Amino acid sequence: MEKKIQNIIQELKSESTLFHSFDEGELEKIAHFFRSEKYPAGEVIFKEGDPGDFVGLITIGSVEVKKVSDFPGKYIVIAQLKRGSIIGEFAMLDEHPRSATVVAIEDTEIITLSRDSLEAFFEQYPAIGIKLLKAISRILTIRLRQSAKRLTLIF
Repeated sequence: MEKKIQNIIQELKSESTLFHSFDEGELEKIAHFFRSEKYPAGEVIFKEGDPGDFVGLITIGSVEVKKVSDFPGKYIVIAQLKRGSIIGEFAMLDEHPRSATVVAIEDTEIITLSRDSLEAFFEQYPAIGIKLLKAISRILTIRLRQSAKRLTLIF
């Protein structure tokens, strides 16, 4: 399984900003801490308000990110994400509950990194851990800038 994840991460290096700055040896070390998960179309990966205990990277398929609206049972779709995109990074970093619901649009595979695995990775490879946090921070910054730009179009 680890070899499969290592191959997936190598393939995604050019597609995902998460792994751009890592060399092959660093990616090999990172791969040992990830696990592969499969979700059929329509399955909820996590719900808004759930504990944020993992971050995921979409390897196959696509997902919809939704927020609860003010109308009971209604959601607002805020994003559709595909291969190479990360999910769950907010709650993973700030240890708050999930800020949105994520649902598989089609059969989807995600490699996940649990909070416990992330902490073990930081202990074992602190320099690479800092690089990983910087990569996640870059992704968060890009998403924040995109959100701010969308808000200026509304107002």
